[in-house]
Amino acid sequence: MGKYVLIKTKEGLLRGLKTLYYRWKGSDPPNDLLLLKPIREDVSPWINYTWWRNPAPGVPAEFFAIAWLGFIYVDKAGVYRFYVTTDDGSRVWVDGKLLIDAWKDQPPTTYVSEPIPLSEGYHRLKYYFYNRYAFAQAVLGWIPQEGEAGVIPKDRFYHVISDRVFFEGVPEDYTVEVLPSGAEKKICISRGGVCGIRVLFDELPMEAIVRVLDTSGGVVYETPEKITLWGGDEIKLAEIK
Repeated sequence: MGKYVLIKTKEGLLRGLKTLYYRWKGSDPPNDLLLLKPIREDVSPWINYTWWRNPAPGVPAEFFAIAWLGFIYVDKAGVYRFYVTTDDGSRVWVDGKLLIDAWKDQPPTTYVSEPIPLSEGYHRLKYYFYNRYAFAQAVLGWIPQEGEAGVIPKDRFYHVISDRVFFEGVPEDYTVEVLPSGAEKKICISRGGVCGIRVLFDELPMEAIVRVLDTSGGVVYETPEKITLWGGDEIKLAEIK
């Protein structure tokens, strides 16, 4: 070991929230939007919208739904409450916990979550929204324990560009192992100098040790400590000469 180093050549974490638009029909809105096929994909800088017409090109003004997926960056650990102003329905999850469930037809209405402690760093956000008839509103804000309530600003939202981490410059048939904290090992085998490891949204951000093994199973490189991985990261195995 020691003759290689890992270098991140492309960052998979970018500003904004992944935004999936849907069309729905029937008397009841869909419960799990991610089971549907989106009609449009985009990136939103934040969630602070009032629509009198269609929310995006190719998306109807009525009977539409949106899923926002990504991460909120918290720069100061503490206790936070989240709020939405919604017309019609909204559901908000942070780190997999359902904080606001207002999934019904309604005029613009504000809901405030129970307090939740958040550490400094990135936290997963999933926000479902639906609208039935023309005019719609979706606003997401927070109330820090020490600070003022307000719409969550644009510089706090991030998303990943892929569901895979790519390793480049890996010799043919070498194995890359990713050992996440408290989760099963993930592996890929290099083909043409490249291999990719799938990372799920609920696994991010992933803190992991990364190992590279030769064809006999010997470890040729191991990160000295855990590194943070995001979907879409491109990481090069470079030889030290």
